[in-house]
Formats: sequence, C-alpha cells, structure tokens
Amino acid sequence: MSSWSPWEDASYCWVVVCKNNKFHRHAGAVFGYKIPLAETDAVSEMPAVSAPFLVRCPDCGMEYSYDPHDVLKVESSVLESFTTHPLFQDAKA
Repeated sequence: MSSWSPWEDASYCWVVVCKNNKFHRHAGAVFGYKIPLAETDAVSEMPAVSAPFLVRCPDCGMEYSYDPHDVLKVESSVLESFTTHPLFQDAKA
C-alpha cells in the first residue's frame, strides 16, 4: 500500500501580481490578480532573471514592468491556452 502525499499532484507556477489594482479590485480580486508566467514544481528555483521585464495582463490588457523580486511561486494550475513567458521558456519545471 502506498502512502498519499498532499504535494504529489500539486501544480505550481511562477506569477506576478498585476499592478492595475483599480481594475482588479472592481473585478473582485481581493489579493491581486495573479498573472501566470510559467509552470514549475514545489522545489525548483526561479530561473535566473536579473533585470526588469514586461508582462501584459490577460485580464485587463495592461502591460507593466516587473522586477525579479516581484515573482512569486504559488500553488495553482494554468489553463490549457496558457503561454509561458519568454524569460521562463528555458526553465525546467
């Protein structure tokens, strides 16, 4: 009999929180709208990103600059139509 692990089937992704607070507050995103950048796993380090980069929010359409320290890892799955951000395409999940 195998043991069950809560982390076994968990999905993770790198995200940034959209800076268009006014739009997303009205849309009901209390803790900010998280824009997925790439899929990952529970233990992988963030890819080497050393400079600010641009991300366009798929919800509000605005594009903002983000610093590497703005990137978060969250437990979440992404939609099938999701496209990995170019800076994260060579990263191994």
